[in-house]
Amino acid sequence: MAYAHIERKGEKLMMTRIPMATPDIFILFAMIIASLISVAGVARCKSIPERILVATSFGSKIAMFIIAYGVFRGDWMIGSIGAIILISGDAGMVILSLTELQE
Repeated sequence: MAYAHIERKGEKLMMTRIPMATPDIFILFAMIIASLISVAGVARCKSIPERILVATSFGSKIAMFIIAYGVFRGDWMIGSIGAIILISGDAGMVILSLTELQE
């Protein structure tokens, strides 16, 4: 269950419950399982550039998971954090791969 925010009214704390539909939960679990495939791929990689590719794939999948969770929950702040993670993670991997190519 997702909860939106907490409001103070006198002495009591009020929480608003945001229910998630069952298909949304199944989609989120499928996204988690798909991201675990990338983790298994790291163990099979022998070279550094291949590992960078697998790490980029894992980071992108997790960022997409956060964006999907924000959309399903109806909270645009969570979705925007997922977008920031997606942009900054990909930029960091590009810089890492460029430094690896120079060596």
